[in-house]
Amino acid sequence: MPPETDWRTRLHAVAWPTFHTIYGAADKVPEQIERLNSPDEKIALAAAGDLRAGLCHQQVQIASAALPAFPFIMEMLPSSRESVTVEILEILVGFAITTDPVRMQKFASAVGKRRMPSPGWVAELRRALQMELPRIAVFVTHENPTVAEFAKMFVDEMGKDTGSA
Repeated sequence: MPPETDWRTRLHAVAWPTFHTIYGAADKVPEQIERLNSPDEKIALAAAGDLRAGLCHQQVQIASAALPAFPFIMEMLPSSRESVTVEILEILVGFAITTDPVRMQKFASAVGKRRMPSPGWVAELRRALQMELPRIAVFVTHENPTVAEFAKMFVDEMGKDTGSA
């Protein structure tokens, strides 16, 4: 089976309606991920914006659909255009920030809210992000300064878990 077919099969095997985005049920996420893989740069960039807004809104809210979307987003990273790579890395930085329980507790306190304990999927996503740290760290030396900057932000954020940042 060609990898793309396998990729699409795996994507559509996820029970997306059981997950949520910031805006509601995650039924649009598979289509957004497919558009992220588009050879048309404008379509891919629009999809990245939709995913960022729906999965990790303004780096202060994370949605449960981020967990099943994460592996598919990571699959796009090595072959995406630089402009799309920037957007993907920005999404990943948002995931890293919003899965940090200490950071989210400080944010909740700053806005006068009591933060409830995070659901288990948040810690699961954080562990998955940690496992991908070496793959993302290679972008820190990228010739595109924006790619390098977002990769460094991710490495710095996730490095707090290991004490290496």
